[in-house]
Amino acid sequence: MAERSSTIPVRQFRSALEFERRKSERFDCELDATAQPCDTPPSVFWGARVHNISRTGIGLTLCFPFCPGTYLSLELFDANQDQPRMILSQVIMVRDQNNGSWLVGCQFLQAISEDDVDGLLQGTTLVN
Repeated sequence: MAERSSTIPVRQFRSALEFERRKSERFDCELDATAQPCDTPPSVFWGARVHNISRTGIGLTLCFPFCPGTYLSLELFDANQDQPRMILSQVIMVRDQNNGSWLVGCQFLQAISEDDVDGLLQGTTLVN
């Protein structure tokens, strides 16, 4: 019987500069979210923690290593847990945190407005 590999493809960066080359300013934060692969039933989703957000992307911590290229429907909650915002994204980067969680970097399929970013960050403490 052939052994199945559990290796998750992870994009390699040649330098920290290449990794940090982003289109929009990122804001460090701590927000709750859920992530649902677009090809699964609506009842299948994972809880996530948002670490940073910009107009064009987001950094999440998840307990599941979604593969680069996976499309995710993200439900983002502002600090007041009021009206969640739904945003479609694509996984760009996955990094094992060596503690049972994964850092997942996503690019939004359509950039969000500065007002949307401000609305999500309003009432939360920005992390430095």
